[in-house]
Amino acid sequence: MRGRDSARATRMAMVALATLALGCGSSGGPRAGGLTNWLRVCESDADCGELRCRCGACTRGCGDEEGCADLPAASCVPAEDDGAIALCGGRAPESLGMCLPRCSEEGCAPGTSCVAGLCVPLPAPTAQVTVDESQRFQSLVGIGAGIGYVVDTIMEHPRRAALLDAMFSGTGLGMIRLRNQHATTDGDLGNSGALVAAAAERLGRSPTVILNSASPPGELKANGSTFCENNPDTCTLVQLPDGTFDYTGLATHWRASLEAYALAGIEPEYISIQNNPDWVPPAGDRNEACRFLPAEGTATVTTDAGEVEVRYPGYAQALEAVVGALDGLPSVPQIVAPETTSYPEVEAYLAALDLANVDAIAHHLYGTDTTNLDLAALAEIGDLAAERDRPLFQSEMFADPLTTAVLMHAALAVEGASVFVHNGFVAAPIDYDTDVSSLIRLTADDFTVGDTRHVMCHYSAHIDPGWVRVAADSDSGELYASAWVSPADDRLVVVLTNPGDAEVVVELDPAGVEPTASAVSRTVLGGLERSADLGELPAENIVVVPPESMVTVTLER
Repeated sequence: MRGRDSARATRMAMVALATLALGCGSSGGPRAGGLTNWLRVCESDADCGELRCRCGACTRGCGDEEGCADLPAASCVPAEDDGAIALCGGRAPESLGMCLPRCSEEGCAPGTSCVAGLCVPLPAPTAQVTVDESQRFQSLVGIGAGIGYVVDTIMEHPRRAALLDAMFSGTGLGMIRLRNQHATTDGDLGNSGALVAAAAERLGRSPTVILNSASPPGELKANGSTFCENNPDTCTLVQLPDGTFDYTGLATHWRASLEAYALAGIEPEYISIQNNPDWVPPAGDRNEACRFLPAEGTATVTTDAGEVEVRYPGYAQALEAVVGALDGLPSVPQIVAPETTSYPEVEAYLAALDLANVDAIAHHLYGTDTTNLDLAALAEIGDLAAERDRPLFQSEMFADPLTTAVLMHAALAVEGASVFVHNGFVAAPIDYDTDVSSLIRLTADDFTVGDTRHVMCHYSAHIDPGWVRVAADSDSGELYASAWVSPADDRLVVVLTNPGDAEVVVELDPAGVEPTASAVSRTVLGGLERSADLGELPAENIVVVPPESMVTVTLER
C-alpha cells in the first residue's frame, strides 16, 4: 500500500510541476511571446495574466482565426466543437469560440494532452481509482430492458428498421424481458419472434430472453381479470370448488405458453412465473398483478370494508407445480425467482422455496434511496445469493437517467448482480410527454433516444456476457467505480459514475496494465455530451468526471 501511495504522490507531483511550468514560461510548454500563461490550468482570470480563464484553461475568446494568430498552433475553435464542449465539462462554452491547439500527429505540447481532438491542460487529480484484477467476482449474464406492452407497436412502427437499430445496433442491450402474452388478446407472438430475430441480427448474437408474467390469465384469477387496483382480497390466484388454489391451471398455462412461444421462434433462456408476487396495485394505479405469499397461508389486508384476513396461494407451491409441468419440453428454461418489488423481501420468499427449482435469484430495486445507499444491505443480498450458489438478477427497475446510473452501480458492483434490466425499453406514443425514463420514446411516426439508454450503454456497449467484474477502489466518496475484464483478458473496462454536483478529476491506476490502445467515452446528463468520444486515455491517466456524468475507459492490451 505504501508503495502504491508513493507512486501516486510522485505522479501527482509530476502533474503539478507540469502545470506550474506552463505558468512560469518553461521552454518545454506552449508559450506565446510574453503570454507565459498560455494553456495554464486556471480557476479565474487572475491566474491568466493577459489571457482569460475559459473552462479551466488560460486562453482567449475568438471570433475568427486572426484572433488566435499570436498563440502557437492555435485555432479559433467554435463553441459547438466537440473538443470545446469536452474542455468545458460536457457543457456549452460561454464564448462563441476559444483559441486552442488541435491535436496533431506530432502530439500535444508538454503539459497538455489530447482530449476530443484538442490539446488542453489537465487539472490535478482529486481522486484515484485503483484496479486490482486479482480480485474477481461475478460474470455478466446480460444488460437490457423490458418490452412489456409495446411489441406490436415497435414492429408496426413506420420507422421500424431505424427504431430497431437504435435499440440494438452497437448498444449491447442483449437481455430482453418479454411479457407472457399467451392466452391474451393484446399481442401477436409472431411479432415477438420477429423482434427477437431482429435483435439477434443487430447484436451479432442471440439475445437472452426472460419471459415474465405480470399476471395469470383472468380465468385463473379470483377477481376474473389480469388487472388489479386496490383489491388485495381478490388480486390473487383463483380457488377451485374444493377450496384449493388452482396451481395445476397455472402450470398448464405456463407449459402452453412455452409451446406457443417455441412455435413463434422463441425459446426463452429464463422464465419468471410471477412478477412482483408481493404487490397489489394501490388505488389510482390499475395494473396487472397477482399476490402470492412465500408459502400458502393467510395475511391481514386493508380493503374498503376494513381489515380482513385473506387466504393466499404460496409462491413456493405455484413454482413447484410449474416446474413439474415443464418436464419433457424440448427446451426447458431456467427459473428466475422470486422477483419481489425490492430486495428486503427476497429472503422471506427464498426461505420457502426448494432451491432445486431456482436457477437465479431475482429482485427489483423499487424504493431504494439512491441519495443514501444502504451499501451493507445491498451487499447482504449479494451474500444471500452467493451462499445459495445462484447468480443474482436485478430484473426490473424504472427510474430517471441519473437514478438508473446509481442503481446500475449498486446492483452490479455492490450486490454483485449478473443482470441489470431496465423496465422501459420503448415508451408508446401516448406516454411521450410524461415518460423521461424509457430508453426510447415513440411518436406516431418517429422516436427519440432517451438519456437512460446512454447511461446503460456505458456498461452494455463496452462489456459483453461472460466478462468478469474485478476490484475497482475509488478513494472518493463522491465517485463510484467498477471494472470488468474480457474472457481473454485482453481488454479492461472501467466505468466511473459521478452523481454529485461537483467535478471529480480521477487518476486511474490500472494496476500495471500497459494498453496498446485506449478509448474514453463520456455522458454529462446536465450538459451536451451523450456517449461522446473523448479519444485516447491521456498519458497521465487523468479523466475528468463532471457533475452528474458517467465515463467509460476501455484499455486494450
